[in-house]
Amino acid sequence: MVTFESSTGPETTVLKEVRWGLVWRDFILEDGRVIPENRISGCPQPQVWRKIDEVSDNERERCEERLLAMAEARMDPRKRDQTFWAELNQYLAYTYLRFKSADSKVVEIKRGLEP
Repeated sequence: MVTFESSTGPETTVLKEVRWGLVWRDFILEDGRVIPENRISGCPQPQVWRKIDEVSDNERERCEERLLAMAEARMDPRKRDQTFWAELNQYLAYTYLRFKSADSKVVEIKRGLEP
């Protein structure tokens, strides 16, 4: 059993599994909904996120393939608590953090070159 914050307030239901996404853990409910860890009652604060360099190219590519398959199947990405929404949010967060990390490295290099 797991309690989480839904759009209508706290809800308790049966947990099927916990899975790491590209950035954070998702809680997969028995009814198929996917709840991000930050909506789970009692989740760790601050929330634990993976480091971008921990995500393999293969893992990222599998996520991209799943997103493509869901888009081709015409799944609606706006349906919150569903797999497409969860995968899309993980991928967007991962992409943002990946480029933010790359930008930080460029800034560090430039600072090293400045007199």
